[in-house]
Amino acid sequence: MASPNKQQKRAHRAKAKAKQNRTQRAVAPKKDAFEGDDSRIDLESVDLTELFVEMRNAGETSQQALCSVFLAHPLLALVLEQEGEEEATDFILAALIEYRQWSTDTDDEAAALAWIESPEFQADYVAASQALASSQD
Repeated sequence: MASPNKQQKRAHRAKAKAKQNRTQRAVAPKKDAFEGDDSRIDLESVDLTELFVEMRNAGETSQQALCSVFLAHPLLALVLEQEGEEEATDFILAALIEYRQWSTDTDDEAAALAWIESPEFQADYVAASQALASSQD
């Protein structure tokens, strides 16, 4: 776990980044990612900051809780429905890499991928997936 000073710096940067994103959205409104000519989601313009904040908060409890928050997010079901399994898998991997880079404040994609491929993360991800599946039955 990071030192309290480092956590405070990260929280400050996240708050500043969220404020910057809100300001940019307010100044230059874009077409909503969930609205399109064909009612499909535009995966390139989706802002995942709110999901990432939820994941980070859940991650303070456990990595499995982090995975549960990620898997339960309605965006994933929408991506799977609209894009199919292969595209959804690509989106999940890209979103998890982006989350890891965001949460560690680094651009090291290899380290993010190593985290995702770690046995600990894989076990927590599968456990969260199974728990979510059994709760939906």
